[in-house]
Amino acid sequence: MAASPVKFLFGFLLVSIILWLLFIPTLLASCFEAKNDDQANRDNLYTISFRFASRLLAWILSRVMGASVGFRVGGWKCLRDVVIKFKKFSRLYVLIVLAYMLQGAVESVSVGEIRLSLRQSLVKLGVGFLSRDPKLQVLISDLEVVMRSSSKSKQKSRSHKPRTSGRGKWMVVANMARFLSISITELVIRAMDRELGKVVVDDGLWAVVVGEVTPKATVEAKELRVDISKDGGSKPSLFVKLDLLPIVAHLGEPRASYDQSSSLNSGGCFSTSQASFATTERASAPFSCEEFSLSCEFGHDREAGVVVKNVDITSGEVTLNLNEELFLKKKALSDTSHAEEVVGANIDSVKLQKKQGALLAITKYTSMFPEKLCFNLPKLDVKFVHQEHGLVVDNDIMGIQLKSTKSRSVEEVGDSTRLDIQMDFSEIHLLKDAGVSVVEILKLDVVSSVYIPLEPSSPIRSEVDVKLGGTQCHLLMGRLRPWMQLRSSKKKTMVLRQESSSLERPESTELKAIMWTCTVSAPEMTVVLYNLSSVPLYHGCSQSSHVFANNVSSTGTAVHMELGELNLHMADEYQECLKESLFGVETNTGSLMHVAKISLDWGKKDMDSLEEDGFKCKLVLSVDVTGMGVYLTFKRVESLISTAYSFKALLKNLSASAKKPAHSRGGRSSKPSGKGTRLLKLNLERCYINFCSDVGLENTVVADPKRVNYGSQGGRVVISVTADGAKRTAHIMPTKSDESKTLKYSASLEIFHFSLCMNRDKLSTQMDLERARSIYKEYLEDNSPAAKVTLFDVQNAKFVRRSGGLKEIAVCSLFSATDITLRWEPDVHIALFELTSRLKLLMNNQKLHVIDDEFMKDSETKKETTMESVQLEKQHKKRESVFAIDVEMLSISAEVGDGVDALVQVQSIFSENARIGVLLEGLILSFNQARVFRSSRMQISRIPNCSGSPSDAKPEVPTTWDWVIQSLDVHICMPYRLQLRAIDDSIEEMLRALKLITTAKSHIIFPTKKENAKVKKPSSMKVGCVKFCIRKLTADIEEEPLQGWLDEHYQLMKHEACELAVRLNFLDDLISKGSQSPGAAEPNDFKHEKKVHYNGNEIDIQDASAMRKLQEDIYKQSFRSYYQACQSRMPSEGSGACRDGFQSGFKPSTARTSLFSISATELDLSLTRIEGGDDGMIGVVQKLDPVCLEHNIPFSRLYGSNIVLHTGSLVVQLRNYSYPLFASTSGRCEGCVVLAQQATCFQPQVLQDVFIGRWRKVRMLRSASGTTPPVKTYSDLPIHFSKGEISYGVGFEPSFADISYAFTVALRRANLSIRNPNASNVQPLKKERSLPWWDEMRNYIHGNITLYFAETRWNVLATTDPYEKSDKLQIASGYMEIQQSDGRVYVSAKVFKILLSSLESLLKNSTLKPPTGTCGAFIEAPAFSVEVTMDWECESGNPLNHYLFALPIEGRPREKVFDPFRSTSLSLRWNLSLKPQSPSSTLNDNVVIDPSIKPDNASIDSPIVNVGPHDFAWLIKFWNMNYLPPHKLRMFSRWPRFGVPRIARSGNLSLDKVMTEFMFRIDSTPTCMRHMPLDDNDPAKGLTLKMTKLKYELCYSRGKQQYTFESKRDPLDLVYQGLDLHMPKAYINKEDSPKVAKVVQMTRKSTQSASVDRVTNENYSYMKGGSETHRDDGFLLSSDYFTIRRQAPKADPTRLLVWQEAGRRNLEMTYVRSEFENGSESDEHAPSDPSDDDGYNVVIADNCQRIFIYGLKLLWTLENRDAVWSCVGGISKAFAPPKPSPSRQYAQRKLLEENQVPGRPKVLQDDVLKPPSNSQGASSPSLEPTEATGTLSSPSNSAKVEIQPFGAVAKQRNFDDSEEDGTRHFMVNVIEPQFNLHSEEASGRFLLAAVSGRVLARSFHSILNVGYEMIEQALGGGNVHNSDSQPEMTWNRMEFSVMLEHVQAHVAPTDVDPGAGLQWLPKIRRSSPKVKRTGALLERVFMPCDMYFRYTRHKGGTSDLKVKPLKELTFNSHNITATMTSRQFQVMLDVLTNLLFARLPK
Repeated sequence: MAASPVKFLFGFLLVSIILWLLFIPTLLASCFEAKNDDQANRDNLYTISFRFASRLLAWILSRVMGASVGFRVGGWKCLRDVVIKFKKFSRLYVLIVLAYMLQGAVESVSVGEIRLSLRQSLVKLGVGFLSRDPKLQVLISDLEVVMRSSSKSKQKSRSHKPRTSGRGKWMVVANMARFLSISITELVIRAMDRELGKVVVDDGLWAVVVGEVTPKATVEAKELRVDISKDGGSKPSLFVKLDLLPIVAHLGEPRASYDQSSSLNSGGCFSTSQASFATTERASAPFSCEEFSLSCEFGHDREAGVVVKNVDITSGEVTLNLNEELFLKKKALSDTSHAEEVVGANIDSVKLQKKQGALLAITKYTSMFPEKLCFNLPKLDVKFVHQEHGLVVDNDIMGIQLKSTKSRSVEEVGDSTRLDIQMDFSEIHLLKDAGVSVVEILKLDVVSSVYIPLEPSSPIRSEVDVKLGGTQCHLLMGRLRPWMQLRSSKKKTMVLRQESSSLERPESTELKAIMWTCTVSAPEMTVVLYNLSSVPLYHGCSQSSHVFANNVSSTGTAVHMELGELNLHMADEYQECLKESLFGVETNTGSLMHVAKISLDWGKKDMDSLEEDGFKCKLVLSVDVTGMGVYLTFKRVESLISTAYSFKALLKNLSASAKKPAHSRGGRSSKPSGKGTRLLKLNLERCYINFCSDVGLENTVVADPKRVNYGSQGGRVVISVTADGAKRTAHIMPTKSDESKTLKYSASLEIFHFSLCMNRDKLSTQMDLERARSIYKEYLEDNSPAAKVTLFDVQNAKFVRRSGGLKEIAVCSLFSATDITLRWEPDVHIALFELTSRLKLLMNNQKLHVIDDEFMKDSETKKETTMESVQLEKQHKKRESVFAIDVEMLSISAEVGDGVDALVQVQSIFSENARIGVLLEGLILSFNQARVFRSSRMQISRIPNCSGSPSDAKPEVPTTWDWVIQSLDVHICMPYRLQLRAIDDSIEEMLRALKLITTAKSHIIFPTKKENAKVKKPSSMKVGCVKFCIRKLTADIEEEPLQGWLDEHYQLMKHEACELAVRLNFLDDLISKGSQSPGAAEPNDFKHEKKVHYNGNEIDIQDASAMRKLQEDIYKQSFRSYYQACQSRMPSEGSGACRDGFQSGFKPSTARTSLFSISATELDLSLTRIEGGDDGMIGVVQKLDPVCLEHNIPFSRLYGSNIVLHTGSLVVQLRNYSYPLFASTSGRCEGCVVLAQQATCFQPQVLQDVFIGRWRKVRMLRSASGTTPPVKTYSDLPIHFSKGEISYGVGFEPSFADISYAFTVALRRANLSIRNPNASNVQPLKKERSLPWWDEMRNYIHGNITLYFAETRWNVLATTDPYEKSDKLQIASGYMEIQQSDGRVYVSAKVFKILLSSLESLLKNSTLKPPTGTCGAFIEAPAFSVEVTMDWECESGNPLNHYLFALPIEGRPREKVFDPFRSTSLSLRWNLSLKPQSPSSTLNDNVVIDPSIKPDNASIDSPIVNVGPHDFAWLIKFWNMNYLPPHKLRMFSRWPRFGVPRIARSGNLSLDKVMTEFMFRIDSTPTCMRHMPLDDNDPAKGLTLKMTKLKYELCYSRGKQQYTFESKRDPLDLVYQGLDLHMPKAYINKEDSPKVAKVVQMTRKSTQSASVDRVTNENYSYMKGGSETHRDDGFLLSSDYFTIRRQAPKADPTRLLVWQEAGRRNLEMTYVRSEFENGSESDEHAPSDPSDDDGYNVVIADNCQRIFIYGLKLLWTLENRDAVWSCVGGISKAFAPPKPSPSRQYAQRKLLEENQVPGRPKVLQDDVLKPPSNSQGASSPSLEPTEATGTLSSPSNSAKVEIQPFGAVAKQRNFDDSEEDGTRHFMVNVIEPQFNLHSEEASGRFLLAAVSGRVLARSFHSILNVGYEMIEQALGGGNVHNSDSQPEMTWNRMEFSVMLEHVQAHVAPTDVDPGAGLQWLPKIRRSSPKVKRTGALLERVFMPCDMYFRYTRHKGGTSDLKVKPLKELTFNSHNITATMTSRQFQVMLDVLTNLLFARLPK
């Protein structure tokens, strides 16, 4: 095998030297011997010898190594043009040549000249010692070595034998080498790249065709010197010194112009001048070095052999000139194929073998490393030139020094070799241009220690310490941009493979080959960032920087970095600070950012537990930042944004140039790869961000257009001009007095601790925030703080975001916090809005400046990208995100208006998925510190609506969601005196003014921006149904604290005072008994009573001190009890409306906090849209309001919804009264409600100043007060309840007044402004009075509301005490229906009962208490109905038209809005109906009919009235109390209130003045009235009145006139009264009558408790007893028809007639037969012929009460007389006015004395001064009654005054009987009366019958002049004072006249036929012939005749002169014909004596 060229050269030199040593002595000897020869011969001889030796050596080499050697001998010691060529194409060595070419062997070596010389050595070996050994110096000139390109083929590892060098060999080599010195001039080494051609096989031999040869690299050296010397010591050393003078290296073809290939092929030698430095430009050489010197000292060690002791390397300035061609790499095909050969299974083993081999090599060659190494390089200049782009970069490194020492280290781990390396750099300049370097380092020190173990099993340890001094980095983006573009323009081949799903192999636990530790420290570092124009922008400085890195841990490399005192400044600000400061600038003065410390840790860490992905050790990056401060201004933010946009554009251009076409990717593994940093942690401690800027306070005018909606009469219109044609604008002006147009402010964010953790394996992010706070401050001109607002304060916040893991969930997020406080103010909003607008403008300008070179892109690429993005979006939409919330406390406060502060507070917010729902706990809403809304627990969620979003719907159809709001309890409160209307107005005005300010700022900042109408995109979500599920809902009005406190303590003190009074009364009685002297008969008893026991002590009654002490104890006990009762109260927190002031000291209890409350339980409310939208709602309104449809009313705003309501209970409570105002259970409702606002014409505008924040006000136009139509309610609500309870009392009316006042305060306009409290334009003057509440109800509420009750109970209290529980009128019913519509209320009920507490009132003051439910009902009716009709009249004439404001088509507002609608007249009509239960009537579903009730018994079930005198007395008291309440209860609102200023009242008429007509009707069919006496022996016991029909009508009116608001109104008098009784019958049935005495007896005995049903069943017992007893037993009277009519002259007959006709039409004329019609006398009870009344039924408007009776039958017996007398007496006592109290009597007497007229006889005062008046109080002129064509006249209501002398009285015995005189009181007209008078003693009955009869009652009033003598004589002759006036006396006459026509009398015996019963005459018609028709036992006594009776009572005199009343009875008959027997006469006489004229019982 041939040797390598290196060995050949070494052998060649060695042989040459040996031959030289052999032949030189011979030649020298020959020369010395032939001394006499000439010099020429000697030279020839030497030359011949040298030539022979050289050629011999060349021949040997050519034969042995196959190389051709050519040279030319220049002398005996000189060879020239030596050329050595290797034979590469000989057939014997073809394989060897191929191997050499592939290995990169030497191609050829050419030497220009070789010279040898011998000289003396002058090498310095030590101090003062020079080596003078002879040296053989080899001089080589023009040496050129041509190298082949090296091959990267694999080489077989050779087994090297251990190198052993003995000391002998070392001494031989050292001694021989010290005599050698080599010097080479013009050294050139070339590397050639020869392409390999084809391999050809010819005759079994191989041949290779070589391709083109190109130069690869050239190294040129001017001079090379090698000098070897040896010192002489015990351990000699060999010194080798190498000097290289300027070195130049070229890459590629050198710049010398010569043809290398021709010179090589010709075989000749080329001259050295062609390879010299003269042909090369040094300045453009890639590498040049001025000087290079290497000094090396070799020694010998027995163990290690040859060692290197000292190495000293010195270099001159080095220059590197680089270009892009040097970095271009060409890869052969073999390299590409080799790169793809990867065997995955052997990777670890290969790496392990390489590591072990490297470790062994380092350990092996450690001994060869010099013991000391020193390297000096003064300057390294690296220049890079990019020829294509013309880029030039200079890099300078100055003062490079390297020192290394080797020593032995002995440690515990073992012996090792220590290398201490120290490297110093004085200056480093990287990327230097124009005197500025990108990186400047003034000093760099690197100190390292390497420990190489002697044993290969141990790792190498290394410690490196790097210190940087004066480091500066200038980031010149303009200089770096071309390089970045150049880098991004390089195209890289990307091979996208499918990622492997296999997990990464766990970390290897084997020993590391090298364990190193590195420390980098820089005391100060400066970074300056420049823009693209090379202008400095930011200056950053770090005071101290430390980096610690090592791989000591088993987990791998770990890096720790610390940066201290990091400051970032604006470059210009930094320069200014430098100029201002004399001693330099502080680090944090005026800095943009200041960071106290930054710590960074990077490395792998062991996780606590093995993760799911199999990685136990993960690469973690942890960053800790402490004390960070960021100080921003708008200038700095502007600079940051502009810089960011410029860099963004730069990076965008770079990324755009590097974009590649999209490649298809394989499926990506869902599991992480485990490579790279897997966990990122960031900890931020104490961060402060401050932004300072100013906001403008502009004084400007902005357009203020108003959008109005005219509805169907114009649509939506924008009004931009005023009424005078000017532009509609608003004026924005500052409130500051100075001329400053700006306001300074600062907004800061303070973060106390923040941590961020990102896990790439789990795809999770976690952020923790201990506390963050933001503060907004405003400053005045002198920089003094003006305001400070905390915008938000967040504590203990956490945010976690991670991958969902499930297919349906993409991302799961969690946000939690313990406390969040937010604050909003308009000043902050305006400042932030201006800031964002300025930033937006800045960004828009930056966008315009940035030039986008890649604006036009391929459309296909866009399409593909768009399609891919759409697909990705669809895939993303399929997977939803989950966002969970957990907040413990949230407080949001805002200044929502001038003087209005709102607060929303939530104690807890929790949600597992906020997209589905959220749970709120402790939700509170407050205005001005007054709580309005509160809920302890509320959940808001949404669910998809299946009906709204069908499964087959298109994907673009929005999803319909149903919202569900669930709450445990909701409390809505109207705080005390909280002005809600003013708050709403303030909020609305603030929002509008804020919008104007932001619009003005937008116009100022964006002057050229055009407002484009934003098209609303259809929402992807629709609201289907809103459902409220509330377990308990409470809405109340807060009570005045003082009022509630006083009421509570009054009740407590009242209770204690009553108990104290009772105790003191007992004590007084006991003392009074003890003070009395005892009698002789009872001394023992008295002694026993003298002692009493109290609290275990015996007290003597006669001991005064003991009794006083006992009295004091009673007082103390009472006070103690009161104190304990006060302590037991639980004070209420209240709403907070009275936190300050006088009211704050009063704390009522929780039961007394509300004035009015509405509470509902189990509330379930659903709201859905009305189909059709606005058109559908307008249709509902037109359906409910015909006026809207008739006038086609337009609407501007509509809100409506369908309502489905379910509730468990509903309670409306006034304060804490005993009974609720309304209570019900099981409520449900399905209806709709629409809120609509009428559209009107454009309203008049007024100017108003609205203050926004602290520094601005807006003067803007708004609609004048009272010109905006209200929002009205249209409802159609059928509401069903299971049970209902309604209560009312006169004591409730003050609460109603308080409620009215509360709503007045809440809904009135007020000025809440704290910045303009004296605003004059807030409350404009009113042109009209406001409407009263009844007109407002007519105006606001419309539609139909129907209430259905299965069972009701009505409580009407009978006392003024609202806390009363027992004294009440109670109404109970079964099914009830209440219908309400406009002007009408209809109530119908089944099983109707009215219960009175009259008996309880009687027994209230006694110890007896009636058992519960023992009293019967006052009124019972199977069916009951009430219809209330309200007919209003107003000036407009159309009271139903409530659309008061002008319509849009009218064009202008109306002059009067409310006055035409104001009520001037009210006609109130009540129709009450009591009916029997009809079996065929259809009841409600809730009513259950008892199947046991038969249809035959339906007539029995009829209305019943059970009444007694005590009931009448109770009812009168009840009526008087409710009609005219005492204690000014009804006028409570008119009296002054505490803390309320007196203001002028509205001026409206009260409701009793507005009501001009009241009509009342009662219909009852049939009716039974039973008398209920208290005494069991009462004669009236069992008195019963039955009738088939009862109708009672009343009409009160003020007269017939047209009423206006200013018209005079007469009193509301009774103008009509009518009573109709059909077939009344009165009888006495004592056996079946219920007795109240039984109840009292039951109470006293207390043996049993009777129930309501038991007593009530007694009321129907008379129905059963009719068939068992005789129907004439107990008979009193009966009639076919009984009417009462009374009509006043002021009545309006037309309206009366219409009302009566309407009553007749509405009356159900169902004929119900009673048991009285079951007899055979069909003709007896037949209706009378209307022609028989002879005109008696005509009603005359003379105020006379006319009574008409048809078919009267009266049985008058002693028993009946006593019963009637007892009943009338009891009723008269009940109706008697109560006796005035003594104090009232005294007051009346004093009043009379004060009103006494002096000089006038007081005997006539009362009668003369007070004219007579009737009961109705009507006064009209005296006219005669006329009856002509049905016209009603108006007779005189006043008596005729007669003034005549007293003597005339004696003459006039008979008064004038004409009807012209006197006043008519009543008139009774009887048709066919029959009076059956019973005689007990004569055993007969006297029957008096007539065709008709009339009873007339009149009164006469006269004033008579009386003579003085007569009076003096009558007075008994006293001193009577004379008077100028004549004495007068009143004289009254009462006349009672009876007239009977065609009277006939009969007598019937009662002892002849006891079973015959009563005998009556049949009906005799006037048209029929007068035939005697009598009964079987009737005997006629009188023939038909006329009779007249008159009873007259005269009364006169004075109070001093008493005149006895004169009574006169007159009977007159003109044609009496009587025929009777003695018995008949006896019967008549007995009737007259014992029945008619008998004294009445007392």
